[in-house]
Amino acid sequence: MQTRTDSWLRTFLVIFTGQTFSLLGSSAVNFALVWWLTAETGSATILAYASIAAILPQALLGPIAGPFVDRWSRRLTMIVADLAIAATSVWLWLAFAQDAPPVALVILIVALRSAGAAFHTPASQAAVPMYVPAEHLMRVAGWNFFMSSGVAMAGPVLGAFLMAAASMTAVIAVDLVGAAIAVTSLVVVRIPNPQRAESDSGSTDFVAEFIDGWRELLRHRGLFDLTLVLAAVTLLYMPLNALFPLMTFAHFGGGAADASYVEVAFGAGMLVGSMAIGFMTARVSGVRLICTGILVIGVALAAAGMLPVSGFWVFVALCVVMGISVPLFGAPITAMFQGLVDPAKLGRVMSLYLTTAMLAAPIGLVVAGPLAERFGVAVWFAISGALIAGTGFLAWSLPAVRALDGALEAATTDDDSMRPNDDFDTDKPRRSEVI
Repeated sequence: MQTRTDSWLRTFLVIFTGQTFSLLGSSAVNFALVWWLTAETGSATILAYASIAAILPQALLGPIAGPFVDRWSRRLTMIVADLAIAATSVWLWLAFAQDAPPVALVILIVALRSAGAAFHTPASQAAVPMYVPAEHLMRVAGWNFFMSSGVAMAGPVLGAFLMAAASMTAVIAVDLVGAAIAVTSLVVVRIPNPQRAESDSGSTDFVAEFIDGWRELLRHRGLFDLTLVLAAVTLLYMPLNALFPLMTFAHFGGGAADASYVEVAFGAGMLVGSMAIGFMTARVSGVRLICTGILVIGVALAAAGMLPVSGFWVFVALCVVMGISVPLFGAPITAMFQGLVDPAKLGRVMSLYLTTAMLAAPIGLVVAGPLAERFGVAVWFAISGALIAGTGFLAWSLPAVRALDGALEAATTDDDSMRPNDDFDTDKPRRSEVI
């Protein structure tokens, strides 16, 4: 007879495999589109428009998507979102198959793909606690970070290889195959839906549900504080993420190969950090991991800004440290939201959390550019790194944040008996209905 562990793990691995192929194809296409826009236009302004198109729709639609994610089947939402994004790939494939498409069309398609992600991302994250036991949420978050790190490294390599060996249409075809695998993986599994409260089950008031999502987030004061902390970290870090190549070229005098070493070092660090999460969560509390991760990346960034022009390889080593730190705070935050928030409202809350962080990114980009030009990119690395490290200390000083570990432990204990077993078919009381 199949055990409960085998059941949830099988479901997770099927979905995990499908999403890996999907994200790999998307990463290859995203790289190829940026490279094509660079070669076609040579315009930094066009690249900025493309970056905004990739972020802004998802950020603006997040609060709208959240209530609908909670109303709909999360599995079907993911399937429809995957198919919608695949449809944009078909449109892109047809455009490149005929001739070089207008730049405006490419940017429009990038924006439409971002709009699809506004529904897919919260649905995917909100679905996890419905089939993963609460005690394994932190470990699963680490595995998902591991997958994202590997995709971030492999996607551009795959995109560059296919563009060199074939054409843009070949890259897009790989994305379509990945989407087909992802949809198939979701079709063959079953994911329970959370049982909505009777007061919500017949609600069609979007504004009321949106407000209810904010109330749920505010009810968990520690999670609300962490949302603000992450927004501050994003505000400070995202500009630096865009300035890494400039740091390599302008400060260290490196070339394109050196810039690639930096990217690989950061990605390799994320892989190591993702693998370590599963072992560390049994020994270190989630809040300590979050605060330590923010502190470490801040200190590493500040140290990088103080390096002499001859310190490039030390910079590469610091990039490994930065990469390791990202899953240390990213994975526990995700697991805490999944473990503490009412599953029937998790889509709304995750959308609000993600939107708050994403809206901080363009603000940081607008502010940091002129300041980095005035004071120098290395100086801006040192200043921003110090501020990020201070944010880590601030997070630890907040009592509501420190109380999250105890709240999560209590929720895990209380929630275990409410989770479905092997086949999501049991006489035990449960909070979900089978799709």
